[in-house]
Amino acid sequence: MCVAVSLRPSSKPAPAIEHETSKVISHTPSSTKEIVETRAASLLEFSSDFNDLGLEAQKKELALILQKIADHHDEIQQKARAALIYAHPGSRLRDALKAQPLLEELAREKRLSKEERTIISLLKDNAAEISKLNQRIREEQKRSDDNQQKADALQQKLDELKKIERTMMQKSLKDPGRSSSK
Repeated sequence: MCVAVSLRPSSKPAPAIEHETSKVISHTPSSTKEIVETRAASLLEFSSDFNDLGLEAQKKELALILQKIADHHDEIQQKARAALIYAHPGSRLRDALKAQPLLEELAREKRLSKEERTIISLLKDNAAEISKLNQRIREEQKRSDDNQQKADALQQKLDELKKIERTMMQKSLKDPGRSSSK
């Protein structure tokens, strides 16, 4: 028996996100290496299928995964999926700040295969780079806001000086004797 979940409305056929139970039941690996390869492939398949889902379906899938993690805290496959949801560029729920702690925890996990470690490492590096870029964007935005405030203050001073100049010109036109004595 295969367990597959489709989270899209029934109007469009959608790729089913297969949970790890379907891999174990539908295909019985003959070696530990095959089990590890199946888990890594499952993570990549999950990533591909997840990115094809709409926003609401992605939210539902994330909620399901987070519930499984809450129920079984040591569930590394579900943590890897949650980290992937938060770290993958194609995810509509991408959040590097939420991804980083999960990825840090998974990077220390001894039960991951070499392939899974590679995937986690790539996601971790990507999330760290995104965080750095977001920090730079915030810093640049702050500088831009500061420069805009300075420009606005200078423009206000310039407008005040122009007003003073106009006032002086008007006074000199009203009192011609004043301007000739200078």
